[in-house]
Amino acid sequence: MGCVVTFHHRISQDRLKAAMEPQTSQAFHALLESALGETTEAALGAQEVEIELTLCGDDEMTHLNFDHMGERGPTDVLAFPLHEWSVDMGHSHLADEDAGTPPGGLLLGDVVIDVDQAVRQAVDGGWSPAQEIALLAVHGALHLVGHDHVEAEDEAAMRAIERRVLAQLHKRHADVGWQPGSLFDRPANTVSAGA
Repeated sequence: MGCVVTFHHRISQDRLKAAMEPQTSQAFHALLESALGETTEAALGAQEVEIELTLCGDDEMTHLNFDHMGERGPTDVLAFPLHEWSVDMGHSHLADEDAGTPPGGLLLGDVVIDVDQAVRQAVDGGWSPAQEIALLAVHGALHLVGHDHVEAEDEAAMRAIERRVLAQLHKRHADVGWQPGSLFDRPANTVSAGA
């Protein structure tokens, strides 16, 4: 059981390498795989799933944000779920029309992260870009399985899972140099609507 992640790099290797420093590419990708695996397990339980994760730059994200959200400019993360979900007490369930799934891993959809925006947010927050990108991966994965932060109650449930996952990542990836404060510590409803 677990989460299979397919990475798509739509940003130059130089920009990506700068964002993941001082981590190696292998350690950075392992961090993101852990982030997505821990998130899907927290939201779905032990189920085989697959996620497509795209790391892009401002130009591509600006186009995606406008095309899919009607918003101008880049945003930090967008999620493109393939299924309808209901969320009950923090646990995601496939909606009735999606309940019959083929054998093997369930493809949840795509998470797209703007590395340029993540770097800016990390600088503003005082933590590493790798930490910010991991936080955005967790956030995006929860959107793939039906979580949202429009209503205060829904946001509280989403934040609780994010904090639980983050605690696991702190233990498993101590080399990241986690800093206090993050996307998960912002006041309610301040995460961009496009996320």
